[in-house]
Amino acid sequence: MKISQFIFSLTALLVAQFVRRAKAGSSGNRVSSPVVRVNNGSVYGRYNKEWDQEFFLGIPYAQAPIGDLRFRPPQYIDRKLGSIIAREYGPHCYGVGPDQLGYQQSEDCLTINIIRPAGIRMRDKLPVAVWIHGGGFYQGGAGDIRYNLTWMVHQSVKMDKHIIGVSMNYRLAGWGFLASREVAGTHNLNNGLKDQRLALHWIKENIGAFGGDPHKVTIFGESAGGAAVGFQTIAFNGRDDGLFRGAIMQSGGSVQYQSSQYATDFQTSYDTVSQAVGCIDKAESLQCLRGIPASVLNATFTATLFNPVIDGAFVPGFGSEALKYGRYVKVPTIAGTTSDEGCSFGQISANSDTDIANWLATTTSFRTSSIQKILRLYDGISIPPEGNFTNYPDDGTKYGILIYGKLFHKAAAIIGDWLFIAGRRYITKTLAAHSVPVWSYRFRARPNGSQTWYRAAHFAEVAFVFNNVEGLGYNSSYDHGNPMGGEHAIDYRKLGDFMSRSWVAFVHSLDPRVGAKPNEIKWNPYRDGNGKSQIVFDIDADGGIFMETDDYREEEIGFMNSYILQATR
Repeated sequence: MKISQFIFSLTALLVAQFVRRAKAGSSGNRVSSPVVRVNNGSVYGRYNKEWDQEFFLGIPYAQAPIGDLRFRPPQYIDRKLGSIIAREYGPHCYGVGPDQLGYQQSEDCLTINIIRPAGIRMRDKLPVAVWIHGGGFYQGGAGDIRYNLTWMVHQSVKMDKHIIGVSMNYRLAGWGFLASREVAGTHNLNNGLKDQRLALHWIKENIGAFGGDPHKVTIFGESAGGAAVGFQTIAFNGRDDGLFRGAIMQSGGSVQYQSSQYATDFQTSYDTVSQAVGCIDKAESLQCLRGIPASVLNATFTATLFNPVIDGAFVPGFGSEALKYGRYVKVPTIAGTTSDEGCSFGQISANSDTDIANWLATTTSFRTSSIQKILRLYDGISIPPEGNFTNYPDDGTKYGILIYGKLFHKAAAIIGDWLFIAGRRYITKTLAAHSVPVWSYRFRARPNGSQTWYRAAHFAEVAFVFNNVEGLGYNSSYDHGNPMGGEHAIDYRKLGDFMSRSWVAFVHSLDPRVGAKPNEIKWNPYRDGNGKSQIVFDIDADGGIFMETDDYREEEIGFMNSYILQATR
């Protein structure tokens, strides 16, 4: 061999080895304390060797909402912060519920987290996935280990479709959604949603410094997080501020079917809080509440409920109308639910139609005549859509009937459709009719540890989307253990791998099909329920992944959607 040929061959070999090492995430020259300069200072993160990633955690994106800024919209940070040490997650915002357990809480909580593949620089301009956590708008936090974006970012590297993962905290419960006549009069409603909006603006202005592309942001969330994504799409009558180019709504969305819609619907809760802390008789009760110690005030929020409301501006009106008249940001969208959403909420001791009717009368906006029609429509209907009854053995004990009533099946079907599935169908049908690219899914895999009667209930898909194969954060009696473990662990991991690849592909290319391998099911876009245009996620032991026509419980769900449109006129 000639010397020139030898040198060429050696050079080619070294280059090939370098490329392979780079793709595999070689950590030989990584910086242990990466630094990124943003508008307000220098952010000092940390390098994680195990995943070959860089973490920038707990970065403040707004002024601390304390003192006179309590119960006000979030404010930009208007000064240089100098060195921002961002190596640990910030505390959860104050909230109420099991998702707060084990996490520090604080009123000063408006922080953002960024996880990126190591070695990324400003010029790389990677697509960005922004997670908005759920929890009913009263609990949860971006630092919840179940929402660790490391696994999704790692999946993107394996796919050679690199993305950056971002998550945020926002104010919860009364801290973020205090509502009443007094609050409405000061234009301080929906501050939790406004926190999210300001975080998205921060991302638009600063993510480029981390190697992200501000023009390639996808927002995604589950439950209240999915609803939050929906609220962001209809905010200000669908004004497009260029904050995101894609949206993923999991078990929640822009159509909210709830009875409490306006600030005055929460007047009793506001008065209860004001009475408890001695502000009820003050001329300016809201200002009085701003002076109450946080620990004292937080204790009163444990017994009260506050949610996003129609404020005429950020939330201009009903989501169903916003979609109907095209007043929303039209971006490619994924929307879906679990098969058995109602199993999580239908535990109302329903032993008769009267029990279900009473629940509907006190919890929804249905009129008496409509409630009676719903009860007739759902006679004999169980939780699973038609065609899947073989996966639901008729065992009263396993179904939870002995615990939650003889009509648990019926109650769960009604409540699940009302809270989640009807809204999802309305969203996907409307977006498809408006020629907006939309993909629909139904997750029906019963996670490991989930009882037979509980099936694929609310929140069941989250571990699979994040590809949390070890079930980190789930190992408690509250969560039934690792959802991806047990005797079907291999099937669960295959499903999680497919789902996380689909989500990464959507973030990267706005098409989940790009993540599928040649021999896998292709997830067709939604076509108004015609043809097999909805994907079903399940494990191979129960039938695997397949496409279906979205027409189950068509008459029942159709009535719910027609009613809500009439009721909001």
